[in-house]
Amino acid sequence: MLLKEIPRISLANLPTPIEKLVHLGDSIGIDNLWVKRDDLTENAAGGNKIRKLEYIIADALEQECDTVITIGAIQSNHCRQTAAAAAKAGIRCILLLAGEEPESDIGNLLLDKILGAEVKFYPDDTFHTLPKRMDMVMETLRDFGLNPYAIPAGGSTPLGCLGYISAMEELKDQMISKEIDFDKIIVPVGTGGTYAGMILGAYVNDIEADIIGISALYEEDVAERHITDIINRMKTEYPDIVGNAKPKINIDDRYLGTGYKDVASGVASAIDMFGKMDALLLDPIYTGRAGLALMRMALNGEIESKHNILFYHTGGTATLSAYASKLWD
Repeated sequence: MLLKEIPRISLANLPTPIEKLVHLGDSIGIDNLWVKRDDLTENAAGGNKIRKLEYIIADALEQECDTVITIGAIQSNHCRQTAAAAAKAGIRCILLLAGEEPESDIGNLLLDKILGAEVKFYPDDTFHTLPKRMDMVMETLRDFGLNPYAIPAGGSTPLGCLGYISAMEELKDQMISKEIDFDKIIVPVGTGGTYAGMILGAYVNDIEADIIGISALYEEDVAERHITDIINRMKTEYPDIVGNAKPKINIDDRYLGTGYKDVASGVASAIDMFGKMDALLLDPIYTGRAGLALMRMALNGEIESKHNILFYHTGGTATLSAYASKLWD
């Protein structure tokens, strides 16, 4: 089955633009620094997950499901985008979040509720134990006669990853239009689905850039295992699309800091720099780390001034208010 034959609903404003970051590039010594604006996919604050959800929600509707359930952290971008997608599709959305219920609703949590999601908090669960919790909730809903659809964390399924096979087709067209070949692409990595789709999409679309994933969640070896597993599953499930692709995995875990939920050292400075130089807003967990990585790689010589660089913005700026005290106090 070809990519265009797989059911998909329209949720995102596509194509998202690529723009030159003139002032930031000048400041850190990169002559050709560009950004791919997947923060502008819109649909309630935008972000990369919407590309995945175009395929995932289409599948849920094909199966006549009446409820979607997914999991994440309190400020999960994926959960907020799932809530938005479910609202557009006209189906119920339940979010299972790891942690104590905050005293006030800010950031993505506020948007989750505005978008109509039913939010449940699990103080004793972690990001890694929530899948079992989701299985229990799915079983309960079925007992009540409902037809629920489970979406793993980050929408990181082979089906969801097709969204980034398509995204790389889109990027290839933009590269041809602007007559530019990128040497490196810098992108944040969480559960690994976006990155897996990107490197497979780059492989099948003859994009030869080194795609560097800046990990926000796992150490390098763990991230690589997750990504390899997704790639192998995609080869099994979609052989006509990805064939026997053997993309290079390049994960950089130097910017993890003390953990996923914490703001890594230097991230606030990166957010400030991107904002004041080119009016580009980053989030504190994903793009903030990737922005910090880009700046440091440029300043320490890992990126040369002559290189054509693409910063892949995956969204997430709705979380800024939730982390303000950690960023600037």
